Parts: sequence; structure tokens; C-alpha cells
Amino acid sequence: MARRTVTRLLYIAAPIGAASYGIHRGLSHLEEKYPNLPASENASKALLTPRNPITQRCAYSDIFAARVPLSALEARIQSPNKRDQIALEDAWARAVLGSRILRAEGSLVGLLTKWNFSPGDVGEHGFGPRENGEPQELLNGALCTQRTPGADADSQGLLISWYMADEPRLFFEKIARWGYPWRLMSGGRHEMSVSAPYDVPGQGRIVDVRFSGAHDYEIVEEEGVKQKIIPGWVMRLHAGYARLILDLAVREVVDEYEKGKT
Repeated sequence: MARRTVTRLLYIAAPIGAASYGIHRGLSHLEEKYPNLPASENASKALLTPRNPITQRCAYSDIFAARVPLSALEARIQSPNKRDQIALEDAWARAVLGSRILRAEGSLVGLLTKWNFSPGDVGEHGFGPRENGEPQELLNGALCTQRTPGADADSQGLLISWYMADEPRLFFEKIARWGYPWRLMSGGRHEMSVSAPYDVPGQGRIVDVRFSGAHDYEIVEEEGVKQKIIPGWVMRLHAGYARLILDLAVREVVDEYEKGKT
């Protein structure tokens, strides 16, 4: 009986271990390919400013970048006669939000909230507030536009925000007071920016495209200077997903451009 139990445990543990190892390898590859960049040089002030600075803090940021041929991104510009920095930022934002991975995420949100398997608004018609002045909802309300490309002097591309529902956040804040070691974030922002074009020998004109995230937490006075956040392994998965979004969006931009040349 004991041997049979051990065998069953091995049957259960083997696929879990293989899956965990595969995820670790995939995350390690993405982490090597897209290291986290310093916020001081690659993020706008608005990205790092929480929705309510009095009661919240921006605990950490994830900023990743990749090189893309300038001509490949220019091919995504909606107005061919306008090829300035704002047009590049707009094109990159639409490339990210319109990527297969985020369209799938938006479609899942639409199915759960509206019984409609459709990604919703992914910026096909630009970014900006609605006619009634309310923020533009993206991906069926999963995200909303906070700042459009070129909106102010601090602008570094499209800035979008998202919010955690109060119920799960408050639940984890409650059990954290009882000794649970982690809490959920309150929400955060993503920024999609593009560097100025530059020359790379043998590659031509290049731009760095960035996908950034900042994560807000409520300030709990009882926790003092050591405020609780999500566990490290969840943080790694979260950052890995952001790296994957960047990786797939870049691949789609470059692949579409290369196919258009043939």
C-alpha cells in the first residue's frame, strides 16, 4: 500500500515538476533577453506616481526594452505623412494593445463581463477621452487611458492604468494584519514609449521600444517601514508576463514588416 501511494505521488509530482522547470527556463530566457531597466532614466514621473500619493505608494516598477528597425515601426503609423515621435509612440501603443496576447486577454474579459468574446477597444481609432469626458476604456475596461502620447512635456508614450477590485485587496489587508506575510496591490500603470531613432552599424536606423509597469500598494501604518507586497515568485511571474507581452509585440511588428517587403 505504501509503495502504491509513493507511486501515485510520483505520478502527480512529475508533471508538476516538469511544468515548473519549463516555466523557470522560460522566465530565465526572458529575463536574460529583457533585463529590468532603471526607472530614473526610462520612465516618466506620471508612471511612478500612484493614483493617491497620500494613501498609496509605488512599490516597484518593471521597465523592459527591445530594439526594432525604425522602418518596421513606421510601417504601423496610421498617417503616412506624419512620422514624428508622437506618431511612433502611437504606433507602438497600438502594436502592444493589438498584439495577439492582449487581444486574447481582452476577449476573455469581454466574455466574463459582457458575454462577448471580443477584445474591445485596442486603440484602433486613437487614444483619448470619450465625448462625455470619461477616460477611454481599453480591452473591455481592463485598462483605461491616463495620458495620450505627446500630451505634456513629461510624456513618454501612452500611459494606461488599471485597478484592483476592493474586495480581494481588503481581504488580504485584513489577513495581513493577522500575520499573513503578503498583500495585494491596489492597481498600477503601464507605459509604452519609444526612444529617439539612432544608427546601428550594419542594422540601419533603430528605435528602442519600451513596455513599463508600476505597481501601487496601500500604505498600512501598522506595518511601518517594511510594507507588505506580493510574494517574490508572484512578482517574478508578473514581470515575466510583461516581458512576454513585449517580446510577442516586437515579433509581430517585425514579422509583419518583413512579410510586407516580400
